[in-house]
Amino acid sequence: MKITKPGGIPHPRRGIIYIILTNDGRRPLLTLARCYNRHVIDFAHSQAALDPGDERESLLRRVADLEQLNDALAASQEQLERVSRIFHVTHALAVAMQSSGDISEIHERVLTLITTELGYERAVLAMLEPYDAVLTGWLYSTSGPGAQLQQMPHTARLPTDNEDSLLVAALRSGTPLLVTDDRPPTGDPQMDAMLGLCGYVVLPIVLLGQPLGILIVDSPLGGRLLTVADRDLLQHVASHAAVMIGGIQVVVGRAQRLAVEEERNRIALEIHDTISQQLYGITYTIGACIRQLPERPEVVREQLLYLMPQAQQAAQALRRAIFDLWPNDLDAARFKDELVGYLEEIAPPPRPQLFLQVDLAFDLLPTLMRRQLYRIAQEALNNVVKHAAARQTKLTLLRQTTEVVMRIADNGQGFDPTDALADGTSRGSYGVISMRERAEALGGQLRIDSAIGAGTTITVTLPLR
Repeated sequence: MKITKPGGIPHPRRGIIYIILTNDGRRPLLTLARCYNRHVIDFAHSQAALDPGDERESLLRRVADLEQLNDALAASQEQLERVSRIFHVTHALAVAMQSSGDISEIHERVLTLITTELGYERAVLAMLEPYDAVLTGWLYSTSGPGAQLQQMPHTARLPTDNEDSLLVAALRSGTPLLVTDDRPPTGDPQMDAMLGLCGYVVLPIVLLGQPLGILIVDSPLGGRLLTVADRDLLQHVASHAAVMIGGIQVVVGRAQRLAVEEERNRIALEIHDTISQQLYGITYTIGACIRQLPERPEVVREQLLYLMPQAQQAAQALRRAIFDLWPNDLDAARFKDELVGYLEEIAPPPRPQLFLQVDLAFDLLPTLMRRQLYRIAQEALNNVVKHAAARQTKLTLLRQTTEVVMRIADNGQGFDPTDALADGTSRGSYGVISMRERAEALGGQLRIDSAIGAGTTITVTLPLR
């Protein structure tokens, strides 16, 4: 082996290049140095003066060091490429979530990113139905010519109580699984035949400890065996997919709950404002008729006596239905919001101005008491709108040591309680009787203070037991 002498191969821009040659001088073995400055040239000169044996050992060590450096650089480059792909997929998923509120589009985007952007041949997704405890909605995507999204038959429902299923095991543990042998994924022959998996990665989609679904990735046509690096890369994708899918599910679930609550509230209000009021009117009108009938028309009395308990039972059943329809999460903030909304619904502009002062301890009251207080307040506002001709109404609700006191006061025209409520048959008295019954049902009482031209104040006092 020999080394070219200093000044061996000049280059117009890269300085002097020193080349180590094989002993036969036919081909270069390694470029030793491109000399850009005098220090590198001096180093090369000193190396040329070495003993051939020492020189060979030194060069071999340098070759080994360069090979190790090259391997490290290759590994770093591969790692950077993997991180870059993860960021790219994460960004694509975030864009998909922002541009679509449909969870099925998110499912499709996750699968197509795996098969198109990451280059895997097939990806399969199934979602968990928590109420039925089954994996269903199987959707898969393929890559290459004719790539497409397909859905497996709707009958493909995999129970999550199958202890022999690798998919179920991965879903329960929340740990990704790399399968390099021929073990079937589900333990169900029909499902395994439909999936046709051999050498695959199982990735549970889990958010905050709650399983959402399962993701399966393989490359059946190319025959490339998936590795631990593939599993780790896909696990990052599955984690981000869990955030996207879980976020959409939370939003959709909240919207559905709000829609259901809104519909329940609407039905409850309609029942209360129409049928319930009519039944109360029937009940008390029948009672008044029975008291006013002479003794002789026994047939009419019999029919009225027959109708009376039926109307009372219907009114009680409707009252219970209204209570059951009302949601349990009636807190102080919602109490105020619902009353404001109710006033806007029943009173066209210019409506009375409503001031609300509700103790935060309202949230700690029993559910039934909160419901009753809301219904009493609702009926009081209804009476203000229909009869008081008031410009302002103020509601205060305070929790004291042994009782809860709610007061509704208006500056309307007022009335004479003695005359208005004397026989229980006047139109305005039905709502008052309803409020009193609600208060007495909880062991409380209702008091009305009013005078003509002086407004009206309704005070409800309920004991705390």
